[in-house]
Amino acid sequence: MLSILFTDLKTPITYIPIAILFAAALTLLHRLLTTCPSHTSKSPHRSLPLFLLLTYTYITLQFAFFSRPPGSRSTISLIPGATWGTTLQSHAYVIENILMTIPLGILLPALWPGKSSLRTLAKCLSITLACSVALETAQFLTQRGHCQTDDVLANVAGAFIGWLLFYIGSKIKAAVGRPRSDRKES
Repeated sequence: MLSILFTDLKTPITYIPIAILFAAALTLLHRLLTTCPSHTSKSPHRSLPLFLLLTYTYITLQFAFFSRPPGSRSTISLIPGATWGTTLQSHAYVIENILMTIPLGILLPALWPGKSSLRTLAKCLSITLACSVALETAQFLTQRGHCQTDDVLANVAGAFIGWLLFYIGSKIKAAVGRPRSDRKES
């Protein structure tokens, strides 16, 4: 199973250099357009999550949409669990769809500082659901991918895992950043 996953991940890795250039250019443009001369420290901590989200988005769209010729895939499956199948390859596809959106579950809440409502699990999963449905719809309309309910469910599950990792990481960061006297005794 791991060898299948590693083989399937070789292609997206080749997109990283161009994705980095794409994300760097857009992040720089964003910084130039949003930085006010009187506020020189305007959210510099948000540039890294934005850069990483743009890199992730480029790689994901290239891998799941643009790299596929139009008309190459025309199936649709609306039955949950139908794509799990009986082969290691079919299992790997489901696992890849989960892995594909773990970064989204981490990066979406990382973009908004403090206690923004956009950091909530519901918002993160809603955005992931909307993006996944949009991608599956585009794949169906252009026949660049198999339109599958399982892909959407796996994508939302991946974002959930990512959000949990972000949440646990932010709690650890908050605990480590507090003075020793403020930490709870255990």
